[in-house]
Amino acid sequence: MKEFNYCPSCGSRDIEFDNVKMFSCKACSFVYFQNVAAAAAAIMEYKDQIIMLRRNNEPAKGMLDLPGGFIDPKESAEDGLRREIREELQMELGKLIYVGSYPNDYVYEEVMYHSCDLYFYCRIDTLPTYCNTDEIEEMVLISPVEIPVGEIAFESTKAALGKINFMKIKHRLDIK
Repeated sequence: MKEFNYCPSCGSRDIEFDNVKMFSCKACSFVYFQNVAAAAAAIMEYKDQIIMLRRNNEPAKGMLDLPGGFIDPKESAEDGLRREIREELQMELGKLIYVGSYPNDYVYEEVMYHSCDLYFYCRIDTLPTYCNTDEIEEMVLISPVEIPVGEIAFESTKAALGKINFMKIKHRLDIK
């Protein structure tokens, strides 16, 4: 795992990490906070199955994930999720129901990022016909009771899928 070795302000090696999120330089008093990154994902249901994507990039290349991604500055979670779905699947989402948020560790190019992943449920009537192959190896339709938990890329996704009660959500959407 990569670490800060020098102060980004003065170049001193006299830096400390509080083992949570704060780096501080004893030489110049510079302080850097590595705050949590926000991400959003969609549990998209189509005819009693959910859409999962097989990742085409690290981290967790080849593992299953839900559509979504990191939220950009000045975006709401919902707007960021809708943008990510347009980028990944070229489709628009309808009504979103908030499922919950879960912490996640995301290692990218040997740097650990801590994220807070927000999950939303939505029902779709048409399957996407496009997948951004730069990010997605394949789209997979899976019954919620047959999800291969060992193939899921991130712990936060496992937690969100374990919490969701599809029948209860369908009732909230007035779906038969």
